[in-house]
Amino acid sequence: MVKKLMTGAALILPGIALAGTAFAQGIVLTNPLGGNCNDLNCVAQKVIGFLWLIAIPIASIMVLVGGFQMMTSAGDPEKFSSGKKTLTYAAIGLVVILLAGGFASFIKSLFGA
Repeated sequence: MVKKLMTGAALILPGIALAGTAFAQGIVLTNPLGGNCNDLNCVAQKVIGFLWLIAIPIASIMVLVGGFQMMTSAGDPEKFSSGKKTLTYAAIGLVVILLAGGFASFIKSLFGA
């Protein structure tokens, strides 16, 4: 049974591959990053720009959530501590994103690009 399946696959798979190349000749793929983004520097800048686009609103929302947790703790030290941790982690996340941009610029200048 297994031998029959392997024999059938050995006959079918090359046909599928040839048919795929015949169909692929008419397909044009576009760069998902847009424009002339063909080197690592361009890709890094696009990724960092995307992280900035996402990180700043999320950090702002998390600061509001942490402040809300602290305000509504009603004297409960555990809830207040949870809000404080949320604020701390939001700040750490924002600093990490800031350092990522600086680190990418440093690596770029190090290699002379």
